[in-house]
Amino acid sequence: MAATIKCAEAMFDNSVGGGSLLNSDCRIYREISRIAQVMRITGPLRFGRMYYRQISGDGQNFGFPYGTTYTLAFSRMLYGQEVLIAYNVSGQPRSDYVIVDALLHPDGSTMGFLYGGAGTTSVRTAPNGSRFVQLTLPAFGFAILA
Repeated sequence: MAATIKCAEAMFDNSVGGGSLLNSDCRIYREISRIAQVMRITGPLRFGRMYYRQISGDGQNFGFPYGTTYTLAFSRMLYGQEVLIAYNVSGQPRSDYVIVDALLHPDGSTMGFLYGGAGTTSVRTAPNGSRFVQLTLPAFGFAILA
């Protein structure tokens, strides 16, 4: 399950006199803090090359997203490590297959959630030899895997 952040709470609190106006009890603040922590300890997120990833609805026909409802996915690569970032831009849940680097991820290996989910997801091989993972993201959901 991926994280969804809704802007229902105020991230700023002007009732605090003379201090920081950031409301550190706000869910948005806490989620940004969690993402920042993942970035601090994950080298590819700080220094890696970025590659947009193709997606598929059926695990066979992959292409770059278009339109207004899709999963935007990209990888950051550094020294033989891949970190996959995926964001559902749609207001509806989506389940998409996302390409990952075939040289780094043998068939049957797994990628684990660093943010936006728990556990792992299996790397599978498409008929054309591409490797992919299947991600189910809620509306406006965001996930980071390595």
